[in-house]
Amino acid sequence: MFKSKTVLLQMQSLISGYDFKKLVFEHDGDKSVKSFTTRNLLNVMLYVHMTSKQSLRDIVDSLVSKKNLWYHLGLKSLSRNNLSHALKIRSSVIFEKTFYELLHRLRKERGLKSDKRFRFKMSVKTFDSTTISLCLSLFEWATFRSKKGGIKLHTMFNNRKQIPEFVNITEAGRHDVRAADKFPIASNSIYVFDKGYICFKFLEKISKNKAFFVTRTKTNTRYKIISRQQKNQSCIKADWIVEFSSYKSKDYPEALRVIRYYDEETSKTYEFMTNNFNLTAKTIADIYKSRWDIELFFKWIKQNLKVKTFIGTSENAVKIQIWTAMIAYLLTEYIRFKSKTSFTILKTFRILSENILCNADIYNLLGDFKPPSRIKTENCDLQLLMNF
Repeated sequence: MFKSKTVLLQMQSLISGYDFKKLVFEHDGDKSVKSFTTRNLLNVMLYVHMTSKQSLRDIVDSLVSKKNLWYHLGLKSLSRNNLSHALKIRSSVIFEKTFYELLHRLRKERGLKSDKRFRFKMSVKTFDSTTISLCLSLFEWATFRSKKGGIKLHTMFNNRKQIPEFVNITEAGRHDVRAADKFPIASNSIYVFDKGYICFKFLEKISKNKAFFVTRTKTNTRYKIISRQQKNQSCIKADWIVEFSSYKSKDYPEALRVIRYYDEETSKTYEFMTNNFNLTAKTIADIYKSRWDIELFFKWIKQNLKVKTFIGTSENAVKIQIWTAMIAYLLTEYIRFKSKTSFTILKTFRILSENILCNADIYNLLGDFKPPSRIKTENCDLQLLMNF
């Protein structure tokens, strides 16, 4: 039988309590802490993301007005001072590792998710980054330009499962190629990225790991055509086997495949480059088109989670807010999977947000609601008879 719990606590129950305590102990998260624990901080930050609170005062005023729920949330005290101090002192690594442990659980339980766009079984993952602007006078550590600050989220997004699998937070000035070395490369996977990640050594790293890449050629990419393959569709203008011919070709001496694809919607011709020689040219073009998924992910988190404005100004506080935003996204996707709902992630997020402190079963909330049918009664005996 369902026991009364808030939606927030039910969401947090998907995070292993044992693993979280272990991480807190490893990084001295609760050392010398009397009342506001790291678990409390996670609770509050999830509440911030789900309700879009704007400031420390907004958070504290909102939760103080709901003191009757503090016992169930595990809160003993809350003030602007202890919340800002916790964001500054508690290690952001705790929340980073919590994100990856939750990701591991979700991937293990869900397995391989089907994608109607592709018939093959290989994973399709996209590399890209997004910049978050910061005020340099408040975030002095986030130097970007002379009068502007910022940070960059370098992300690897799984196009099939629609979840981020790797996030690297750096200064905004770091080029994508320099951050690419930290991306984990798994064999028998396809990695999609734009021109900003083209580096012969990086391409060689992917190839040596027995993985595949799909990208676009730069205007100055020089290659020589070795052979021409048959074109089976009108949208495919060229399908060549090539080799790099520039002075850096020694960094990637292997053969490549170049495909020229005409897009009827935009009336433009695109040139793709890959080390996969088995998939059809049209499939390669569709794989690159799926790169748009990560752009939609960046747009989603910026519109729905608290990642554009920050309630703390220290580097640690900003990282905690970003990692807890990633945790909130994974929890929403995890609940979608476990509830087997047909709702989109946006609708699921909105339902959870509206009921975040309500005592309701999240799986009942996500059930398909059907209004009661109105049966027209034809029996006249049920009507009130009045004789005057």
